Amino acid sequence: MGSFIKGLAMLFNDQDLKRLFSPFTVVELLKDSEFDIELHSLVDTFSSYYERTCNRSILVYERQDDHLYALTSNVTIPSIIELSEFGAALQQTNYESCCFIHGDALFASSDKTYIMYPVYLNGELILVFFFPVVVENTNTSLDDYKQWFESFIPLLQKSYVYERRKHESKRREILLQVMKKFHSTMMSEDVLHEIVEAIHEAFPGYLVYLLLSQESKGKDGIPIKPLLYGNEVGSKVVEHAYVTGEIQIVKRKDKLTLFVPLRGKQGVYGVMEIKAPHTYQLPKGEVEFIQMLADTGGNALENAELYQQSRHLIQDLQLINETTHQLNEHRRLTDIVYYMTSQIIESFGAEEVGFILFQDDNEVRMLEGSTCLFHEQLISSQLSPLFAKMRVEKEPIYIGELELYDIGRIPGFQSLLAVPMIHNQKLTGMVIALHQEPYHFTFGHFKLLQSMIRHSTLAMTNSMLHEELERLVITDHLTELYSRNYLDEQIQSSMEKDQKGTFLLIDIDDFKHINDTYGHQVGDQVIIQVATILKDMTIDRGIAARWGGEELALYLPETYVEDGRQLAEKILFRIKQESNPSVTVSIGISYWGESSDSSNLNQLFQRADQSLYEAKETGKNKFVTNE
Repeated sequence: MGSFIKGLAMLFNDQDLKRLFSPFTVVELLKDSEFDIELHSLVDTFSSYYERTCNRSILVYERQDDHLYALTSNVTIPSIIELSEFGAALQQTNYESCCFIHGDALFASSDKTYIMYPVYLNGELILVFFFPVVVENTNTSLDDYKQWFESFIPLLQKSYVYERRKHESKRREILLQVMKKFHSTMMSEDVLHEIVEAIHEAFPGYLVYLLLSQESKGKDGIPIKPLLYGNEVGSKVVEHAYVTGEIQIVKRKDKLTLFVPLRGKQGVYGVMEIKAPHTYQLPKGEVEFIQMLADTGGNALENAELYQQSRHLIQDLQLINETTHQLNEHRRLTDIVYYMTSQIIESFGAEEVGFILFQDDNEVRMLEGSTCLFHEQLISSQLSPLFAKMRVEKEPIYIGELELYDIGRIPGFQSLLAVPMIHNQKLTGMVIALHQEPYHFTFGHFKLLQSMIRHSTLAMTNSMLHEELERLVITDHLTELYSRNYLDEQIQSSMEKDQKGTFLLIDIDDFKHINDTYGHQVGDQVIIQVATILKDMTIDRGIAARWGGEELALYLPETYVEDGRQLAEKILFRIKQESNPSVTVSIGISYWGESSDSSNLNQLFQRADQSLYEAKETGKNKFVTNE
């Protein structure tokens, strides 16, 4: 093979052509090679032997579409030439033979003279050979070159066909392997990985980036970029490819960049950015193959996304079903809030969760069960713009970078989800989820939270109504103190589990005189004033109740009688100072535990009543303890 190519190259030296033809024939070469010679390999071997033998470099171009692509390298000659530039030269050859042509007619930087020989296959131009010659040598004739070179045309044609078929076979094999892998997985990251690997296999050296419209982590090493919109040129090209679903090609000097949409049947899922170095033109067939790969990947990505969406939907439905079941199990509002808070933290990775009720006076109430942040003193003022926005718009809010929005600032937090609680078309409150990282929450989280809150709002409303009914049952309507029955139940419970307790029975002095002098309405206001003072003085200490009429009562669990006396002293002072019209009260004190023999409710109440009677009889505005 080597000696044959060397012999062919020597034919172009200024020697007797006939003598050099005798050792080998093209038929013998074709038979020996069995046509198992690719065009690129054949041209490289031929060019190499010719250059070493004749000290001249030939130029060979292959036609693809409307361009000629160099098969031999030469730094002074362009690697890609538009076919239209060869129009006049091809006319000289009558589209089938060779001719002399000066280099500057085609290659602006060349001062050489060439014999140009086009090669056709089925009437279509496939190759062009350029042989540098010495024009002054009168022994060189076109007929000699033509006679010699025509014997190689069948070999070149078959090599061309063989290489094209092998190239197409490799492309089909890549597509087949890719489709097999796509059909064997339903994971988006696996599909993305295979798309990039297929491009690298088909086009070694090309750089590939994936610009995706949806969030995807991908496998390690897969170059994924977010698909951004903007005014930059690159962004506009990407945006155009994404919106139109058509491939976009950007040419810059010796670099070509393709933006190929990843198209599915239902839409475009991203854009594949492919950078082809050291070229500014790709054959149409290669571009079509890239688009075919992208479409195959786009369909596979769509199927994977739909599959994962269906799985997420099932999981979301299961979560909503479980949440609904748990909400039906919990009757107390606090229990519901605690449960919902834990679910949001677990399902969405939230760091802080708050349940807020809107009240009629434009105030807000942070529900127990919210995380610690929402019970801090400054949180209401920090989120007041957000509360105002929610009251007006009544729409869910998704924020990825909180610092960019003028709706409240919570130092250290960036991601925010806010969902209104609406019942019977009335805004009752809102739920807030926070995270320190920007864009921590996905739109899937956003939608799921809305669904969860829609389901839980009714349960929370029912729970609040139930608790309100309970409150009304155990609360005195006028004073909003606890009722006598509730007080009895709580004292009985305390006697069963505690070690001691103190009971204060309080009666407003000369109350009939207040009613007769000022009227019953003022009398009611006096009772309310005294009840308010009692509530204020027993917060987190005991139970204040209306005993009946103008009589009120306090029970202090786990409290020594001496502490009860100190509290009675303060009550006497405050009621006299703060009531209007000014009134006084008498207080009877009893206790159980310690050294007391009051072992049941009746005894406790009877001893207090006796003490109260003594206080009334001995001057009023005082307290008495039944020892």
